Amino acid sequence: MTKPNTGHINPQESAASEIKSYATGFVISLILTVGAFAALLSDLPNTWKVVVICTAALLQIVTHMRNFLHLSFSGNQSREDLLLVLFSASLLAIMAGGTWYIMSDLSGRMHQTGESGSSSHRALAAYSNNGKPQQVWLSNVPLSRN
Repeated sequence: MTKPNTGHINPQESAASEIKSYATGFVISLILTVGAFAALLSDLPNTWKVVVICTAALLQIVTHMRNFLHLSFSGNQSREDLLLVLFSASLLAIMAGGTWYIMSDLSGRMHQTGESGSSSHRALAAYSNNGKPQQVWLSNVPLSRN
Protein backbone atom coordinates (compact mmCIF):
# COMPACT_ATOMS: atom_id res chain seq x y z
CA MET A 1 0.00 0.00 0.00
CA THR A 2 1.21 3.50 -0.71
CA LYS A 3 1.36 6.00 2.10
CA PRO A 4 -0.90 9.03 1.71
CA ASN A 5 0.82 12.06 0.16
CA THR A 6 4.05 10.27 -0.73
CA GLY A 7 3.76 7.71 -3.51
CA HIS A 8 6.34 5.49 -1.78
CA ILE A 9 5.41 1.85 -1.33
CA ASN A 10 5.67 0.68 2.25
CA PRO A 11 6.24 -3.09 2.28
CA GLN A 12 5.48 -3.23 6.02
CA GLU A 13 1.81 -2.59 5.47
CA SER A 14 -0.15 -5.47 4.08
CA ALA A 15 -3.11 -5.69 1.78
CA ALA A 16 -5.24 -6.47 4.82
CA SER A 17 -4.85 -2.94 6.17
CA GLU A 18 -5.80 -1.50 2.78
CA ILE A 19 -8.90 -3.70 2.61
CA LYS A 20 -9.71 -2.65 6.17
CA SER A 21 -9.51 1.01 5.14
CA TYR A 22 -11.83 0.45 2.18
CA ALA A 23 -14.26 -1.63 4.26
CA THR A 24 -14.35 1.03 6.98
CA GLY A 25 -15.04 3.73 4.39
CA PHE A 26 -17.76 1.62 2.80
CA VAL A 27 -19.51 0.97 6.12
CA ILE A 28 -19.34 4.64 7.14
CA SER A 29 -20.66 5.72 3.73
CA LEU A 30 -23.46 3.18 3.94
CA ILE A 31 -24.47 4.37 7.43
CA LEU A 32 -24.45 8.02 6.31
CA THR A 33 -26.54 7.21 3.23
CA VAL A 34 -29.10 5.25 5.22
CA GLY A 35 -29.17 8.07 7.78
CA ALA A 36 -29.91 10.64 5.08
CA PHE A 37 -32.73 8.51 3.66
CA ALA A 38 -34.12 7.91 7.16
CA ALA A 39 -34.12 11.67 7.80
CA LEU A 40 -35.92 12.27 4.53
CA LEU A 41 -38.62 9.71 5.29
CA SER A 42 -39.06 10.76 8.92
CA ASP A 43 -41.54 13.23 10.39
CA LEU A 44 -38.86 15.82 11.15
CA PRO A 45 -39.48 19.44 10.12
CA ASN A 46 -38.10 20.28 6.70
CA THR A 47 -35.38 22.50 8.16
CA TRP A 48 -34.00 19.63 10.24
CA LYS A 49 -34.18 17.29 7.27
CA VAL A 50 -32.04 19.66 5.22
CA VAL A 51 -29.55 20.05 8.08
CA VAL A 52 -29.22 16.29 8.58
CA ILE A 53 -28.86 15.57 4.86
CA CYS A 54 -26.26 18.33 4.35
CA THR A 55 -24.29 17.16 7.39
CA ALA A 56 -24.34 13.58 6.12
CA ALA A 57 -23.18 14.81 2.69
CA LEU A 58 -20.23 16.70 4.18
CA LEU A 59 -19.25 13.70 6.31
CA GLN A 60 -19.46 11.52 3.19
CA ILE A 61 -17.04 13.84 1.42
CA VAL A 62 -14.57 13.60 4.29
CA THR A 63 -14.96 9.81 4.40
CA HIS A 64 -14.32 9.47 0.68
CA MET A 65 -11.28 11.71 0.84
CA ARG A 66 -9.71 9.81 3.71
CA ASN A 67 -10.69 6.20 3.04
CA PHE A 68 -10.92 5.98 -0.73
CA LEU A 69 -8.71 8.76 -2.09
CA HIS A 70 -6.20 8.41 0.78
CA LEU A 71 -5.88 12.19 1.12
CA SER A 72 -4.42 13.36 4.36
CA PHE A 73 -3.76 16.98 5.21
CA SER A 74 -0.87 16.18 7.54
CA GLY A 75 2.30 15.40 5.64
CA ASN A 76 4.73 16.59 3.03
CA GLN A 77 2.22 17.28 0.27
CA SER A 78 -0.62 18.64 2.38
CA ARG A 79 -0.48 22.06 0.69
CA GLU A 80 -0.71 20.54 -2.78
CA ASP A 81 -3.61 18.34 -1.71
CA LEU A 82 -5.41 21.33 -0.22
CA LEU A 83 -4.93 23.30 -3.45
CA LEU A 84 -6.20 20.32 -5.45
CA VAL A 85 -9.34 20.10 -3.34
CA LEU A 86 -9.96 23.87 -3.43
CA PHE A 87 -9.48 23.99 -7.20
CA SER A 88 -11.88 21.08 -7.70
CA ALA A 89 -14.45 22.69 -5.38
CA SER A 90 -14.17 26.00 -7.22
CA LEU A 91 -14.68 24.29 -10.60
CA LEU A 92 -17.74 22.51 -9.28
CA ALA A 93 -19.12 25.75 -7.84
CA ILE A 94 -18.60 27.55 -11.16
CA MET A 95 -20.32 24.75 -13.09
CA ALA A 96 -23.23 24.45 -10.66
CA GLY A 97 -23.66 28.23 -10.35
CA GLY A 98 -23.49 28.72 -14.10
CA THR A 99 -26.02 25.98 -14.69
CA TRP A 100 -28.36 27.47 -12.09
CA TYR A 101 -28.01 30.96 -13.59
CA ILE A 102 -28.63 29.79 -17.16
CA MET A 103 -31.64 27.67 -16.21
CA SER A 104 -33.24 30.41 -14.07
CA ASP A 105 -32.66 33.01 -16.79
CA LEU A 106 -34.13 30.69 -19.39
CA SER A 107 -37.12 30.00 -17.14
CA GLY A 108 -37.65 33.73 -16.68
CA ARG A 109 -37.54 34.33 -20.41
CA MET A 110 -39.97 31.50 -21.11
CA HIS A 111 -42.56 32.80 -18.64
CA GLN A 112 -42.54 36.53 -19.39
CA THR A 113 -45.92 38.18 -19.77
CA GLY A 114 -46.83 41.13 -21.95
CA GLU A 115 -48.98 44.16 -21.18
CA SER A 116 -52.27 42.31 -21.57
CA GLY A 117 -51.13 39.45 -19.33
CA SER A 118 -50.71 37.03 -22.21
CA SER A 119 -47.46 35.44 -23.20
CA SER A 120 -45.14 37.75 -25.13
CA HIS A 121 -43.76 34.91 -27.25
CA ARG A 122 -46.24 34.71 -30.08
CA ALA A 123 -46.02 32.51 -33.08
CA LEU A 124 -44.89 34.14 -36.29
CA ALA A 125 -48.02 35.35 -38.02
CA ALA A 126 -48.15 37.06 -41.38
CA TYR A 127 -51.18 39.08 -42.42
CA SER A 128 -51.51 39.33 -46.16
CA ASN A 129 -53.38 41.59 -48.53
CA ASN A 130 -53.70 40.07 -51.97
CA GLY A 131 -51.09 37.43 -51.16
CA LYS A 132 -48.43 39.93 -49.99
CA PRO A 133 -47.39 40.07 -46.31
CA GLN A 134 -48.29 43.34 -44.59
CA GLN A 135 -47.17 42.90 -41.00
CA VAL A 136 -45.27 40.19 -39.16
CA TRP A 137 -45.63 39.98 -35.36
CA LEU A 138 -42.80 38.56 -33.31
CA SER A 139 -42.79 39.09 -29.54
CA ASN A 140 -45.44 41.85 -29.62
CA VAL A 141 -43.31 44.02 -31.93
CA PRO A 142 -44.84 44.70 -35.35
CA LEU A 143 -42.44 44.60 -38.27
CA SER A 144 -43.81 46.31 -41.39
CA ARG A 145 -43.14 44.85 -44.81
CA ASN A 146 -44.14 46.21 -48.18
